Amino acid sequence: MSVLPAFLLAVTVILVTPGPDMAFMIATGINQGRRAAVRGAFGVTTAMTIWVLVAATGLGVALSQLPAALDAIRLAGAAYLAVLAISTFRHAGAAIAEGAVVQNVFRRGFVVNITNPKIALFFVAFLPQFLGTADASPFAQILMLGLLLQLTGLVADLAIGSAAGLFRDAVLRRPRVRLALDGAAGTVYGALAVLLVHGVVRP
Repeated sequence: MSVLPAFLLAVTVILVTPGPDMAFMIATGINQGRRAAVRGAFGVTTAMTIWVLVAATGLGVALSQLPAALDAIRLAGAAYLAVLAISTFRHAGAAIAEGAVVQNVFRRGFVVNITNPKIALFFVAFLPQFLGTADASPFAQILMLGLLLQLTGLVADLAIGSAAGLFRDAVLRRPRVRLALDGAAGTVYGALAVLLVHGVVRP
């Protein structure tokens, strides 16, 4: 428990620093609205659960020794983001079919997070720094810290995505503004794809 204040402070700094998850939530909110952003946030946090388990079981260390595997995951994520960018540009300014659009957003959030291998490497490097001196196993401690980080991240993603969705709702009846917002969302997806290809996207 003694390490939690420092851990929460570090987590806060991480969450307010722009990264792919934040960019995805903003793009989803302004492109598809609040409902989509909520589902996207749960998709992101579900993928985060897998990365927490990877770090806690030691698989993250093994993964860090396989650059070819990391590159394959990274390029798959870049390809998926490129598809999202193209799809967003193609439908920019179109009328919103809320029910049909929201269905795929959970999967999108999951894929965006799970195909960023730097998150696994981040957990491997970050979480062990906050292990206490108690007799509890490192697995249990890393799992607890990871889940706490995941929960905090979910709250942040929900807030960011909902705020972006509210902004979209405010200008929904203005076609030109909606077209610009959709274009901005497509640009974000495309930029993230390029950054992933070049391996410069942070966790």
